Amino acid sequence: MPVIDALSHALSALVHPLQVVVAWILVQLHAVLTALGLDPAGGAAWSLAIVGLVVVVKVILVPLVVVQVRGMRAMRLASPEIRRIQERYRGKSDAASRDASRREQQELMARTGANPLAGCLPVLVQAPVLFALYSVLSGIGRQAPVGALTGDLVRAADAATLLGAPLSGTLTGALAGGGGLAGVLAPTVLIVVMFTAQVLTQRLSAHANPVDPTSPLARQQGALVFALPAVSAVVAVGFPVGVVLYWATSSLWGLGQQLVIGRLAPPVPASGGASTRSARSARDEKRGR
Repeated sequence: MPVIDALSHALSALVHPLQVVVAWILVQLHAVLTALGLDPAGGAAWSLAIVGLVVVVKVILVPLVVVQVRGMRAMRLASPEIRRIQERYRGKSDAASRDASRREQQELMARTGANPLAGCLPVLVQAPVLFALYSVLSGIGRQAPVGALTGDLVRAADAATLLGAPLSGTLTGALAGGGGLAGVLAPTVLIVVMFTAQVLTQRLSAHANPVDPTSPLARQQGALVFALPAVSAVVAVGFPVGVVLYWATSSLWGLGQQLVIGRLAPPVPASGGASTRSARSARDEKRGR
């Protein structure tokens, strides 16, 4: 579609400096793997370079993830008190009450370190980096050189294979063009790995950020556990194998990251109201017995 293509070109131009950096890292990783004895034109060198690229970028972004997790946790801990402040001033529309409510909430956030934007800003900062990573890898299939990733290197990466499947090939292309078992199996395995890792990550995230089970948000959260990974899996069917490899590696990293977060930052109770209702339900159940 012309609009989507124009938007993609505009974003690519905006993050071009990041693309150059990402391409340089990819080339350096490929050079290291080649120096270790791997065939520079082989699929192993390019596949491992892509995996290494994802790991390097994710490691660089770890401080932003730490900021995001701390901000979200602080905001969640402060939420019950914020709701109590809002409830105390509910129905009071005079300027003095509005100012008092806003002042108390600001003081609470300053005291607890909570910030409604803490969970959003790191994501916004990460987005251009991740888009640059995706665009460099997707450009291999289009044989688009970027910075240190020269035309010769792009063509070499484009011709490389992963378990017999071309890094520039897609699952839909293999199915339509008779790409053979390898052309179908490699991207299918990567998509299954990606889907499974994303589902587990979503479940761990939901466990770490519980909500009132009686609220509509709880039902939405349960549906999103499978909906978002399913959308990713469907989209990945038409993506080059190299990009799906990046996506699967990124998903596995996200799963491992969520496991670490779960250990370092135990789940916060959903809310005082939810806890009260749960306790009341337990008492009623005991009386029924």
